[in-house]
Amino acid sequence: MKIKIEAEVYPTESREKTIQAVKNLFPDIDLHVQVQGNIEVVVGEGSKLESLENLKNMLRSRKIRAAARSILRQSKLNSKLVFYMNKQAAYVRQASFTEPFTESPLPPIRIEIESNDVDKVIEWLTE
Repeated sequence: MKIKIEAEVYPTESREKTIQAVKNLFPDIDLHVQVQGNIEVVVGEGSKLESLENLKNMLRSRKIRAAARSILRQSKLNSKLVFYMNKQAAYVRQASFTEPFTESPLPPIRIEIESNDVDKVIEWLTE
């Protein structure tokens, strides 16, 4: 399994708050900041299902597992899942799915999960 997380930091945003938003969803993933052109990007990578445990618990506590399952199934592309979480919601410790740039003026947190059995990952996250 390969997990990759990216969150752009716009010039009007705080790098520290963006890092905290990502950490709130994925506390076990080590993060670093990359500069791509004139944009900073908070990046994290993991390889264990346990790295997704906090997100799983958030989906359960918000009682949005059925909706999450539907969104994640639509996010499948062969052996990958690519989905987006709202950065502002993550900062206040809430899991909220979003589209790439439609609901918020701030860029979302992009999560990419590559696995030999994506359906099993979806079921585990939303059980």
